[in-house]
Amino acid sequence: MKIKLVAALAVAVSLTGCAVGESADAGGTYPSKALSIMAPGSPGGGWDTRARGIASALSECKVADVDATVTNVPGAGGTIGLAQFVKRQGDPYQLMVMDSVTMLGGIVNNKSPVDLATLTPVAGLSRGPSAFVVPKKSSYQDLNALLDAMKAKPQSIKWTGGSLGAPGHMTVAAMAKSKGLEAKDINFVPTAGGGESLNLLLSGAATIGVDTVAELRPQIEAGELRVLAVDSAQRVNGIDAPTMKELGLGEEAISTLAGVLAPAGLSKEQQQEVVGLLDKVRQTTCWKKVLERNNWTEDWKPGAEFGKVLAEQRTQVTAILGELGLGK
Repeated sequence: MKIKLVAALAVAVSLTGCAVGESADAGGTYPSKALSIMAPGSPGGGWDTRARGIASALSECKVADVDATVTNVPGAGGTIGLAQFVKRQGDPYQLMVMDSVTMLGGIVNNKSPVDLATLTPVAGLSRGPSAFVVPKKSSYQDLNALLDAMKAKPQSIKWTGGSLGAPGHMTVAAMAKSKGLEAKDINFVPTAGGGESLNLLLSGAATIGVDTVAELRPQIEAGELRVLAVDSAQRVNGIDAPTMKELGLGEEAISTLAGVLAPAGLSKEQQQEVVGLLDKVRQTTCWKKVLERNNWTEDWKPGAEFGKVLAEQRTQVTAILGELGLGK
């Protein structure tokens, strides 16, 4: 069986080596035809990697005997794809990958008329830890010491790590608030992506950056960047740095939950069928390799549990972006 990948510049995730016996329940009827998985971001990005990882697991690890088509609809923090996806009401064969904070931020920032509450929550799948890094020549050895310096002289600390309102920016805003600063006091230099942020750090134009461990690991391992902290629940393998919780900053971490949504209008039975399919995917060796390669940690939140996380983070994201003067 083949996987149809419909996207310009598509980058396939090739996964092999599945355990014997990883196959779909022969008694099930779903899925009985091809699935369509939307990645509302560019080819090669995190959402794209997740969509193709799911598609590959369906085929390579024999979860379902159907084709899976991945399409990319990038732009506006995922809201362009979201606007298209909501039109596919009542169809359990249409799925969309996303992550909670990034897409919720896109919705608020872009004043999207469509919200995630209008869709059917399938499952939260994983979290990808981020790291706070400084150039190797930096005098800062501790994140709290850097935050204290920012409190004393806010503009002296130049942050970078993606676009305005991205998860990293929101975490920095939360930490600033914990130190008695207002979000508007942060000297945050927005960028279009990890490469631009990295250049700012390595050139000394930025004091500290925040990005995913997967994005930063090559420079960390090369000794170009030093990690002051990670925002994960546990320490990250191969990274010699404390968690934000260890530093007393756990409540300020804005951790995004990556998952899958289906259109509105599904019956409870249809929702459970899709949840069941994703449950099989996450248990395959194919999917476990996707987690490992991307430094993702499994965080399984099926159905209503995922919906609850999205509702809670919607409130959190709206409040923080409001303090940043965004989304108004």
